[in-house]
Formats: sequence, C-alpha cells, structure tokens
Amino acid sequence: MGAKKHFLQCALALLIIWSSLKTTAQNFLDKYLTDPLTYSIIATSSDGINQPRDLDFKPFTNELWVVNYGTVNGGGSTTIFYNAGLPNQTSQFRKDSHTSHFMVYPSALAFSDIGEFGTTGEIKNSASPNSTFMGPSLWSADTNIFGKVFQNNWVNGYPLGSHLDMLHQSPFAMGIAHDSAKAYWVFDGYNSNICKYDYVADHSPGYDNHSAGKIWRYTDVNVLRAPGIPSHMVLDKTSKWLYIVDAGNKKLLRILSTSGTIAGNLSVPNTASEPLVSYKAVTGCTQQVIDTYTSQPCGIDYYNNRLIVGDYATGDIRVYDTSVPTPTLIGIIATGQSGIMGVKIGYDGKIWFVNNTQSKIVRIDPSNVTNDASIAEIISPTVENAEVKFYTPAFINCVAGSIVPVVKLENRGSNNLTSVNINYIIDVGGVNTYSWTGNLAAGSVANVTLVSSNISAGTHKLKVYTSNPNAGADMNNLNDRKEGSFRSVDAPSNLPFSEDFSATIFPPLGWSYVGYNKFCKMSRNASVGGFANSFGALQMDNFTGPMNITGQKDYFISPRINLSSASEITFLSFDLAYAQRTPNSTDNLDVSISTDCGANWTSVYSKTGSVLSTTNNLSYAYTPAAPEEWRTDSIDLAAYKGLPEVLLMFTTNSNYGNNLYLDNINLTTVSTVGLSKNKLTQKINVYPNPSSGKFIVDGLLAGGNNKIRVLNILGAELVSINQIDKEKVELDLSFCSEGTYFVQIESEKSVVIKKVVINRN
Repeated sequence: MGAKKHFLQCALALLIIWSSLKTTAQNFLDKYLTDPLTYSIIATSSDGINQPRDLDFKPFTNELWVVNYGTVNGGGSTTIFYNAGLPNQTSQFRKDSHTSHFMVYPSALAFSDIGEFGTTGEIKNSASPNSTFMGPSLWSADTNIFGKVFQNNWVNGYPLGSHLDMLHQSPFAMGIAHDSAKAYWVFDGYNSNICKYDYVADHSPGYDNHSAGKIWRYTDVNVLRAPGIPSHMVLDKTSKWLYIVDAGNKKLLRILSTSGTIAGNLSVPNTASEPLVSYKAVTGCTQQVIDTYTSQPCGIDYYNNRLIVGDYATGDIRVYDTSVPTPTLIGIIATGQSGIMGVKIGYDGKIWFVNNTQSKIVRIDPSNVTNDASIAEIISPTVENAEVKFYTPAFINCVAGSIVPVVKLENRGSNNLTSVNINYIIDVGGVNTYSWTGNLAAGSVANVTLVSSNISAGTHKLKVYTSNPNAGADMNNLNDRKEGSFRSVDAPSNLPFSEDFSATIFPPLGWSYVGYNKFCKMSRNASVGGFANSFGALQMDNFTGPMNITGQKDYFISPRINLSSASEITFLSFDLAYAQRTPNSTDNLDVSISTDCGANWTSVYSKTGSVLSTTNNLSYAYTPAAPEEWRTDSIDLAAYKGLPEVLLMFTTNSNYGNNLYLDNINLTTVSTVGLSKNKLTQKINVYPNPSSGKFIVDGLLAGGNNKIRVLNILGAELVSINQIDKEKVELDLSFCSEGTYFVQIESEKSVVIKKVVINRN
C-alpha cells in the first residue's frame, strides 16, 4: 500500500512537471531558455546612445525610446528609433531645453496607454543641495511636441520646455511604472518608499501648476536606493501586481496595487512645497519578496505570465513564471554582458536591453516559431501616435464616410503562411475581419487591402491585428498588432462655401482644430461677430495666461471643398479683427491650401503685426468693440479652379501679442457664364488699386453705351451706372468697407471684370 501510494505521488509529480513544461512550451518567452540565441546590436554611441539607463516602446508601434544619463547641468536626453531593429531603422536625438530639471539623470521611463510617458530622475534637487523638490515628470509621446515646442534657454516668463507636468515629493527617484490614465508608480530612493502619483490633469506643455496632483505614499513598503543603479518596476495590469527591483536591498518584490488602506494625511516638507489635491499615507498593502540576489539586479519587464529581471553585474536575465501563487524562477539567459540596465519585451515579442557601460542597445532573438503572422505596418490611412492625441495638420483620410485600411502583412514564422485573419477596429466599434489566403514565404511581406468600414468625420483610432495563422494559434502574439490615429473629413462641399460660426460647437461641423495649449488656444467667442452684424467668431487667444507663448502654432482646417464648378474668378474671403499688444508684436496669420488631402500645403496669404492689425495697439486683452475694427480680406484662388477638392488651413503663429478674430469665411466665385472671352479687352484700367475707396475707370468707349456694375465678394450688386458716354469716369466706393470688390464694365463690344481692393491703412 505504501509503495502504491509512493508510485501515485511520483506519477502525480511527473504529471505536474509535464503539465508545467507543456504550458511553458506554449509561451514564446520560454524559447529563450531552450533555443540558440542571436544577439543583434541595434544602436551604439554613433546613434546618439550615451550611458543609456532605460528603454520602452511606444505602445503597438515600432518606435523605441531610450533615455540617456546626461549631466547635472545639461540634463538627460532621449534617442528615438523609428522602425527599430528593421532594415529601414532611423533615429532622432531629442533633448528638451529644460531637462536639467525635468529629466535630470533619468533612471527610468514608462509609456502610458493615452499617448504620454513618465520619467524619473536620480537627483536630490537640481537647484539647491538643501532642497528636496524633485520627482517624476510627465511628457507627451507626440514627437511633434516632445522636445519641439517652447524650447528656450530658461528665459524668465517663457514656458518651461515641452514637459506636461511634474510632481516633486520623490527625490532620487529610481523607477517608474504606468498604472492607468495619468497615474504612475514611483520608486522613491530618498524616502525609501513606493509612491503612486496621479497628475489627474496636466498643466499643458511648459506650464507649472501642480494643484491637480494626488500622491499616495506606501509607508510600510521599505526599499533602498543603490546609487547609480536604477530600480525599475512593472505593473501586471491584469493581476494588479506591481513588480519592483529593489536594487539597494538586492531583491525582487511585488505589492498588490489594489491593497492597503489610507492611514492619514501627509504634509509636504518645506523644501518640497507645492499645492496638491491630496497627499496620503497608505499602510497594510499585500507585499511579497520573490527572490534575493548576491549580485546586482536592474531592469524588469512582464508579459503573458512571464517576468524578466536583468542583472547589471553579471548580464544575466532571469525568467520567472508568475502564473503560480509564488512566482518561480524557471531559467536564466546568460548574456555575458555586464552593464545591463533597462530590459524590455518589445513589440515583436523579443527581449531588448540597454547596456549602460557600453552605450548600446541589444536585441536577443530565439529561433523562429512555425506560425507567426505579424502586422508590420499600417500603410493607409497614414497614422500618427497610437492614441488620438497628436499635434500635426497631416494624417487626414479623404475618403468620405468610409475607410479602407491597407496594411503590410509579414510572415515571421518558419512555415509558409497560407491563411490568416486580419482584424481591425475603429475606435471602440465592432471588429471587421478579412480572411486572407495566399502563399507567403518565411520573412516575406505583402500589402493587404482590408474591408471597407463606415466612418464619421473627426479624429479616430485604428487598431489592426492578426489571428489564426494557418488555421492555428499564433506562437508569438506580441507582434500581431499595430495601432494609430488619423482624421477623417466629410465629402467635398460645393460652392458657395461659408462658415459664420453661428453654431455653438467648436470646431464647427466638418472642421478640424489642432492645438496643444489648453490656456491659449482657438475657440468660439459667442459675444462677437464680423462687423458686429452677428454673434459668433473664432478667437485665437494670444494674450491670456502667465507664459509667453511666442512660437506657438495653432491650425484650423476646413472640410474638403469642391472647386470643379469654379469660374475664372474664384476667391476666399474672411472678416478679421486684430490688435497688437505693442508696436513690436508680430502675431501672424497664414492661410494655406492643400490639393492632396493635407500631405502638402501651399501658403496663399500671410500677414503679420501691423499689416495684420485692424485697430490701435492695446495693452489689455482685445475684443472688437465697433464695426470699423473689422476688415474683410480676400485671396484669389483662380489657380485652383476646376479641382474636385481642396483643403484650407488657417494657421496662427503667436508672438504673445493680442487676440485675433475670424468670421464669415466664404469661398465663392463670380460667374462669367454667357460672356464671350473673345470680346474681353485689357485696354480698360482701374486705378489707383488698392485705394481708400475712390477709383478711376479709364479706357471706356467714348460715345458708347457703357455700363458699370460693382459686386461684392458674394456677388451682390452694390453699384450700377448706365449710359456712360465718356472715356474716363470716377468711381466712388468710399461707403464700402475695406476688402475686395469686382468692377464689371460692359460696352457694346466687350465685357471686362476688374478686381479692386479698398485698403485705408
């Protein structure tokens, strides 16, 4: 009986081991413990890598970001790799002008799932050795904003670079992990605690209001900083376990992020004073030590029940199974490369790491699996960041009411790929599935056009992923998916086209607005209107706020407009009102046109400062108070007549001057139907042009039956003079406001249309 019991126990043990091995074999990361491995150097110091400390991929993209250590005065830097690890890889070195505070000695970075990322810095304070005013920073992951907007050399009164926010209760911050929305977990090396930071609402690039922030300090989670060695962290967002490399204590621990109770309020120290919504102490959270080390742990990541932990001293990467109650070490990858800091399971399912001492990025490749279908790229529509938070006038889909995605399918398996489902989702809608069949050899790619889907005008998020390659499971599902965001516009509007901002919504239906500053921005002002004839106008706020926003650009993009019915005389007009703050204020308004769905823009109008101004300079926020403070400007678009669609874009370039108003945007045409072009003559002149209102019409037929009509830009008749029998006549339009008008001269033998401009400046 005893022998039988012993046999059953052994059999059960073998079954458990076999089941464990079977489960492990289904996890792609376990191949690193069984396969021959290839080490590929992705980047070196020649690519802008200098003492790198951490790395992360922008979610569901091939975009790899690396933070470099830098100097105390200059701050850290970032190197961004596009198409990382691929033959067409490119890189950009980025260093925000204010990293000497907001990214000084960066120890870690972590992307969120809302188009942002957080960083931590290993320093007590960047300004005074007695202060403790340091902590994690929040940044935009949009490369059109990060390190691009508000760059200056710490000029007083100007925005503080491109950072979105910063909270300051964790000096010597050694690690960071994203939680949700704008919340992050931070390793506080100065106070030896783990903290949860929630920015709640960022203050816009370069501003400095921290009053929305919330902090929870886990006072009984005791950790220790190892100087010069980051303590990276990662959150399993399914189980809610936060895994922590405690570099100073040389151990691996985890805490259950949903556990613990509020133990009371905390006060910020005098050396780190800032307003916060709340600052709480938390105690009693569930915590567990997973492993201890005799060497130096650094670097951590998690995916699909596998945790990897790097070792700075030995170069080993340990692999843990987290599917069991107590995570278990199941193997070690001996890279032989000491100096490892950040480690990352990439978008491709591969393990990547930075080598701090050798200033390089390395990717480790196991053998290919048999079935592995990947979305390598979203080809169409052109997409930007994974989230719908991007700052650019491009990325527009010009197929009205629908989208037909085109993607690059790649076979990353060793078997030929003969079938796969390619699925895509727009925003939070249903899944569209295209069943692809063919014969794609290992390593080959194919462009695939997917099924059409209905879509509204506006900003959208596109998610594309594969499933069921060769009618089976995908053995590496991390590389299945790509995401991106784009704008869609409605079908082209026919002429005449107008926008009077009478609707309460902004941007108006069909229009797009692109801006990044929540304080100084374009919006609808319901209290004013062109020439005081109505209510509702676009206002660009160049004035409000404590920061000098010189260099800020905002974009207002029209719906598509059909010019196929346009005649020889086609023009865009708009009412504007603007006051300079000072005689030196150089706020600018530019109008551009695109004939290729926003891929390229051509400027057709640009006015700056006093030329743009319609009234006297004002040292206070300008609001037009009288009709004479408005002006109508017009642009000849005859060169674009006959095109099936164009886009118009109004761009403001701020000099921190004063407010600009736009109203009554009209695109129309003066018809010449029925007029014989052969009878048109150029002998008639209208001068001076421009003038303040009085013109000479010269070249009429003496003794003839001449007729003069004056039309405004909408084609309405303002003046009609008949039975003119002399060669020259004075035309008085002093009663008309500034702007463009058309003078039509008819005789028995000819019809001539002349454009005149009234300008009283």
